[in-house]
Amino acid sequence: MKIILYIFTLTTSFISAQNITTKLIDDENKPLSAISIEVETSSKKNYDLTSDKNGDFNFELEQASSFTIYIKEFGYQEFEQKFKTNEIKFPLTILLKKDETINLKDVVVSAQKPLVKRKIDRLEFNVENTPLQNLSAWDIVKNTPNVLVKNDQLSVRGNTQILVTINDKKTLMTQDELKQLLENTDGSTVSSIEVITNPPAKYEASGSAIINIKMKKNVLSGYKGQLSTRYHQATYAKGMLGTSQSYNKDKWQLSGSYYFVNGKYMRKNFDVTTYEEAKTRWESDMTRRTVAKEQHVYNFASQYSIDSLQYLQFGFNGYNNPASIGNYKVPTTIYNTVNNQEESNYLTQNHRKEFSNSFNAYLAYDKKFGKHNLTWTNNFSTRYYKENQNVLTQLNFKDKPYEENRFLSAALQKLNLFSTQIDYTYNQENYGLEAGSKYSFVQNNNDLDFYESINNIIEYQPEKSNIFDYKEQIFALYFSGNYKWKKWEAKAGLRTETAWINTISDNPNAKNKRTDTEIFPTLYVMYNFENAGQIGLNYGKRIDRPNYNFLNPSKSYYNLFSYFQGDANAISTIIHNLSLTYTLKDWNFETYYRYEKNPAMEISIQNPETFETVYHFTNIKNGEAFGINLSKNFTLKPWWKLNLFAMTEYNQNYYFGPDQLQYKNDVIFYNLNLSTQINLDKAKTFNISAGYIYNSEAIQGSFNISSSQNTYLILNKKFWEKKFEIGLTFNDIFRTDRNTISTKYANQNQDFKDYRDTQYFILNLKYNFGNQKVKDTKQAKKTTEQNRI
Repeated sequence: MKIILYIFTLTTSFISAQNITTKLIDDENKPLSAISIEVETSSKKNYDLTSDKNGDFNFELEQASSFTIYIKEFGYQEFEQKFKTNEIKFPLTILLKKDETINLKDVVVSAQKPLVKRKIDRLEFNVENTPLQNLSAWDIVKNTPNVLVKNDQLSVRGNTQILVTINDKKTLMTQDELKQLLENTDGSTVSSIEVITNPPAKYEASGSAIINIKMKKNVLSGYKGQLSTRYHQATYAKGMLGTSQSYNKDKWQLSGSYYFVNGKYMRKNFDVTTYEEAKTRWESDMTRRTVAKEQHVYNFASQYSIDSLQYLQFGFNGYNNPASIGNYKVPTTIYNTVNNQEESNYLTQNHRKEFSNSFNAYLAYDKKFGKHNLTWTNNFSTRYYKENQNVLTQLNFKDKPYEENRFLSAALQKLNLFSTQIDYTYNQENYGLEAGSKYSFVQNNNDLDFYESINNIIEYQPEKSNIFDYKEQIFALYFSGNYKWKKWEAKAGLRTETAWINTISDNPNAKNKRTDTEIFPTLYVMYNFENAGQIGLNYGKRIDRPNYNFLNPSKSYYNLFSYFQGDANAISTIIHNLSLTYTLKDWNFETYYRYEKNPAMEISIQNPETFETVYHFTNIKNGEAFGINLSKNFTLKPWWKLNLFAMTEYNQNYYFGPDQLQYKNDVIFYNLNLSTQINLDKAKTFNISAGYIYNSEAIQGSFNISSSQNTYLILNKKFWEKKFEIGLTFNDIFRTDRNTISTKYANQNQDFKDYRDTQYFILNLKYNFGNQKVKDTKQAKKTTEQNRI
């Protein structure tokens, strides 16, 4: 990159050195307006400025002996230079060169940071100073290579067992809560997205991959804030009102946010179950309407710098939903498959009320001494969840009198978690070392009370009620090292985790007490070619521990003929990842193999004798996947970018049916993600983003999942020097983001049509005030155990 700076003295004017006026011009000597400039002075007074319509900006020097000017503007070469006050004359004129790509024979010299960069253990998707920053953080993640979004659920290379972190710090949120947070995170604060498909030994062994969202860093001090509101119109309307605040001054960094959400949620299911022996077909048409009048999402983070080498972090975050109320009416019609005539029917009315509250707090200490670094982090989490059901079933069965069945259930979950960990790092120019340890303790208590109407009297049913207790302790140690020589890079690590697990269930009576120790090796090798290409090979072993709720073996009834049942004896899934990567001139290729031993998932099983459908969480035998993907980002014009990601994967699962025979399910899966971003004006105040996502047929255990598509359009306009912002989002424009999930083997024959209200329109309004370049306080690490809540 070449930057040309012309500084000359204007002899016809005079200005005191204490009040500095500087002009920005381009190659044609025209002033550059609306350009963001950062000025850092030796007197510790810093400025965040914007050039006016004449290209001018000014600041007070206040006797500083030197100052540094930073300019990073899309379409222009980066500018960063330190000036000594006694060696220059004022005023200044800075000439910014346009960002151009120069071809010199076989060498490509780019004046812009590569959008996609392959590192030895991860893929980095850089979005700083690109049109992508006009999107929300959620939309940026959706456009990241290797990341798939299906039914608003994130996955990496088709695997949903992932961790999402912000600045390497984990988030204690469900998928819906995480989506809500990222939708309210301005893309201008995001620097890059890291996709770690084979995490190093430093990271906990749980989860198959990691998506790390890196926020922009800023040396400037000050205060910033944002007020935002959103109107979301799908089948029903939803609304959001929130604010975020940040303050960075001297030794303190403080940030916090609060969002209030209100609205109705809808999901449609059309389920068809065929019983071959009984020659009947059961069709249920369910529309789930849930009203959540208030949801509260909050976050606070603080950092205090004791000195330049050590600091403390403290913070908390949480989610509170006092009441989600659903009233579902589900008509079911039973047909005779011989003549396709209706012979019976029943109506299920389900009144549900849920209360959910989760809270997480952390305290961390970080100390640097020379090339050494020591970090101690502590986390505490608690979750309180209640669910009440009142289910009435009106039965009109063939050759039987009209009958009503009514049952009530009350479920309660209390979960507490504590963890503490120590991390040590040592870095030299060509090599580095990492080591650490972690201890965590989890206690999960579940209480299910079941009541049934007998002769119009509600009576407690102890044989259908349950108390379930789960305790888990995990102790981990890890060590890793990396080394660079000539064109080679290598990194290797080893992690060991010992888990003590104790589960007790009173109905059904089940006890499970076990101790498991696993070793998780990782290895990476990369060779860098002279023409900016790279080839790398890596291997890693991971573990996926079941969510706590899925280990409860009690029956949780949805209606008279279906229930969910966990498995107290479910074991963890062991995952082996092997990848070969190749990068050449911004083209990124990857081929990989994944083997899963005892993967756990939800399997539906029909019972022809009782006509019940059991949704059972359990382990299947194994799963394998072979895949290849490619990604490329094209700069068609300085104001127009096109992003391409495509993958194909052969996936196979082996599982046991209710007849105890082994079955195989396999598929070749395809994914295409094509998106574009266009800046419609030079000041980048008006932009358009559009995209198309295609997912082919997929599998999960015994299930076959149909293909789906999503086409979206996002418009964004900023006013009043980018302080006020209006955004419009049109998602799933053609209403094609829906699935049919089916299974057919042995005596199993089911189809589920699922639509999650993905066609919607969103109006976003944001008002920014204060110094918008202040960085948000980094979040302290949260734990893998929190991710399983």
